[in-house]
Amino acid sequence: MIGQAAGRAAEVAERLWRSYVPYRRGRGTAGDLDVMLAILVLADFAAAEGRPDSDFVKRWNRASAEAAIGFSPVADLRGALQEAARRPGFPLPWSADLDLGSESDDAAWMTAFVAALESSPGLREAKAADVSELLLQRHAAEGALPGGEFYTPRGVADLLVELTEPGLGDRIMDPACGTGSVLAAAARYLAGRGGVGGNSFEAYAVDRNNVRPAMLNLALHGVSVPQVQPADPATLLQDRNLGRADRVLSNPPFNQRLEGWGQQQIIAPPESSANFAWLQLAWSQLKEGGTAAVVMPARAAWAGGAEAVIRREMVAVGAVLGVIALPARLFAGTNIAVDVWVLGRGLASRPEHSPDSVFFVDARRAAGQVAERPRVLSGEDIERIADRFHRWREGAEGTDEPGFSRSVAYAELIENAGNLDPRSYLRTEAAQGGAASLSATLAAFQRHNRETSAHGEELAQIAETQDQLAQDGIPCHNLPLRDVVGGGTSVRGGPVRLLAGPSGSLVPAQNYVQAGGVPVVMPKDISDIGFIEDGIKYISEEHAERLDRFRLNPGDVVVARRGDLGRCAVAGREQAGWVCGTGCFVIRPPDTVDSHYLAAFLRSPGARNWLDAHSTGSHALRTISLEVLGMLPVALPDLDAQRSIGEVLERFGAHEKRLLEQLAETRDIRDRALNSFLTR
Repeated sequence: MIGQAAGRAAEVAERLWRSYVPYRRGRGTAGDLDVMLAILVLADFAAAEGRPDSDFVKRWNRASAEAAIGFSPVADLRGALQEAARRPGFPLPWSADLDLGSESDDAAWMTAFVAALESSPGLREAKAADVSELLLQRHAAEGALPGGEFYTPRGVADLLVELTEPGLGDRIMDPACGTGSVLAAAARYLAGRGGVGGNSFEAYAVDRNNVRPAMLNLALHGVSVPQVQPADPATLLQDRNLGRADRVLSNPPFNQRLEGWGQQQIIAPPESSANFAWLQLAWSQLKEGGTAAVVMPARAAWAGGAEAVIRREMVAVGAVLGVIALPARLFAGTNIAVDVWVLGRGLASRPEHSPDSVFFVDARRAAGQVAERPRVLSGEDIERIADRFHRWREGAEGTDEPGFSRSVAYAELIENAGNLDPRSYLRTEAAQGGAASLSATLAAFQRHNRETSAHGEELAQIAETQDQLAQDGIPCHNLPLRDVVGGGTSVRGGPVRLLAGPSGSLVPAQNYVQAGGVPVVMPKDISDIGFIEDGIKYISEEHAERLDRFRLNPGDVVVARRGDLGRCAVAGREQAGWVCGTGCFVIRPPDTVDSHYLAAFLRSPGARNWLDAHSTGSHALRTISLEVLGMLPVALPDLDAQRSIGEVLERFGAHEKRLLEQLAETRDIRDRALNSFLTR
């Protein structure tokens, strides 16, 4: 039955998404997710609580009927929402704040969306909460969610909950809630164990644009009148009323630069990276005996410098219960691998049999062996990880498993300078003898081929819609790049928006270290479809801290200053904290400029020809200066058009990368086939 319900929810979500997609291009879409979720809340409430003679049900039914024949349902949706908000049991604390269909071009997509919702199967056959999660997942995959916090995939959110096991009546907090997916997972968990009515859900959004979608998402998951507040995380830490939560669950922004964290933590973290500020914030909010589960970039477990000092101190005070290494490619739009840190407050949270130890799990091989994008943690993966962790806390036998899990005493951690990377303490199981069979490889190739074909068809549909936008014409301003990004090119010139990488003397060759340090991006590491990590060089964390102003933030555009001019890549979440190396420029676009559009423009033939014409050096090795880059004429449409164009071209880049991977896979199959034919 559970599988059937999930299948129906997937069918409904897919139908709703397809009804919406044709209306995304060429218009502002910032509030669309809020409206979608509000419609789901209204439809679900009408189905569950409304009588046919209720005013809000009548207006909802009329909106559905109008949408089915192509008439705008906006007026009736507004009226139905206002009427529903007056009814006992309506799960939202407001309705007037959400102005449904406030833009002139909203009516078209809302008509298609409501009509699709009323098709069969609908919310009477599928859970609205499951449909909302799938819509959030699609928005995340399309890069259409608000910035700041990131969408947490359902499998990762469920793992955080299973590791902490919230109980009925607990106070549960997320200091960086994003669209509410982690707390929604906690609500699902509690609903299966008696309901969520006695629990307190405390949610804070670093990006205030996430407040409404998080409230709506939690309402759909049974949280009555959810309270989500915009909050500066530094303000949360300075709150005198610390130690109030039974559980803290969070997937905070990675490697974020934040100021004003103060001294109210174990040790104040470096301003260049707030990873350990988030960890200490989560720990500080716990009651005695409380537990937290926080998603962190993998480098937080081994980074040196100030972060290593904080890590050792957190271990010394007993704050760290466990670290679980998860696979790469779990998050939409990024290849980053993450860890889950499980924290505990006080002796009551630690295992009696082994209070001076940390439990490690290396689950990097979970979510399947095939490189799917994104990969998905299965229920079996989650159960295996959580079960092993809880058995360790309970003192059960047999929790250590070579290559997967192990309890490590503090003494060994100290010998390893406080390194908390699970890979350092768990031997990787020996690889299976020989490669996979040719038949298994061919089966995987056939699946990838079908996925690539489907992706290509979807991309063609998107391009067709974009072509119509191009035919209508997109007004542009033509401005020099330095005016487009604003700010200065030096510290004295104001905000540094155009920056040349450090000179060679600041990153001498003898200072490079083996893999495990901080990556340094050189021109050879940049391609038009992303960063190339094979062969990238590293420096120590201490060295990187001295080059703080050259460290990358998500959204930075890294441009090669020599060779193939115009070659550039956009830094994502996984590149946060990397260092721009010699031979590169960094462009830090303001909020009015879309990074992916700007990168696409730099790669365009017109921009490349202009840069080539204004370059110096030999024909074999062209070079441009920062001044020349600043003079590059840029065609700049409005922000919505930038995002639309940037998204399409980014998806073309992703498709190109997929084709290149498939080409490499084809060559590998060819070689395997030859060996198979010749081996007897």
